[in-house]
Amino acid sequence: MNPKDYEDYKKNNVKASKSRLKEYIQLYAEMVKKLKSEDAPELEAVKRNIRKTYPEEIYFTLIDEIERPVKLTLGESSRDYIIPVFTDIREYAVGSAKISKLFLDKLEMKVLTPEDISEIAEEDEHFQGFVINPHSQNFNMDRNADF
Repeated sequence: MNPKDYEDYKKNNVKASKSRLKEYIQLYAEMVKKLKSEDAPELEAVKRNIRKTYPEEIYFTLIDEIERPVKLTLGESSRDYIIPVFTDIREYAVGSAKISKLFLDKLEMKVLTPEDISEIAEEDEHFQGFVINPHSQNFNMDRNADF
C-alpha cells in the first residue's frame, strides 16, 4: 500500500487503496498462466517492476500477543519460516480472518516497511521470506525480496 493511502485510511477510515505491487503480481500471474513458464523472457519487465515497487510500499502482517509476526513454518520439524504480508487493507481483512482461525493467540495488525522485513532477515537465520496476499495471490519472495 502506498504510505499516503495508509495515512488517509488512518485519518478518514477510507478502505479504498491501491497497491501497485498487487497489480504487478496479478499481471505476473496472468502472464505466467499464458506463457506456462516463470522463466519466459516476456516476464522480465514485470519482474523489474515488482522489484522496483516492493521498496516503495508498506505492508501489513499479523503479530501475536508478544508482538512477534505470525510464522508459517516450512515443515513440521523445520525451524525455517515465512511470514504472511498483505498489500492493502482489503487483502489484510480477508487474509487475516482466514489466518486467525489457524492460531489460538489474539492476533493484531502491524505495519511493516521493507526495511523492517530486511531487519528480520538480518536478525533471524530461520526467516526465509514472506508470502504476499497468501489467501489470494500467494506470491512468495525470499528473505532478500527476490523471487
